[in-house]
Amino acid sequence: MIKEIENIKLEDWLSELKNYQKTSIESLISNYGEDEAIVKWLSAEGPNDTVPFGGNNKKLDSEPFLNKFKDEFKKFICDHPDYSEERKKLKSQSNITNAIFISVISAALGATLGFAATLLAPAVAIMLAIVGRIGVNAYCKN
Repeated sequence: MIKEIENIKLEDWLSELKNYQKTSIESLISNYGEDEAIVKWLSAEGPNDTVPFGGNNKKLDSEPFLNKFKDEFKKFICDHPDYSEERKKLKSQSNITNAIFISVISAALGATLGFAATLLAPAVAIMLAIVGRIGVNAYCKN
């Protein structure tokens, strides 16, 4: 089931995103490349002229979250027991579309990370394309 991602291009993953996500993430990829686009997407804080909730105006370090996101994504793709139930749900789908892959993985990671699945979807789409290019086995061995 997960091996199927090896035949899917980045454009096909991105076509499943909402229009505003697709446009924004394509722009980030065009300007920074795939890996940095993930960093920028996951570290976005919203408008620059607003104070974050709680009044703290200090910049947050997004690296710990990015590392945790990538760790959890790898667990999902590489058959870690933490995500066995979610993978069972994915396998139970009669027709697994790209949108279902993105949705199930984003929801599973979002539940673990405490982050909205819709905000994770573009990063998940890029990661699926990256894994598809290098191959699931190679990704999981690395």
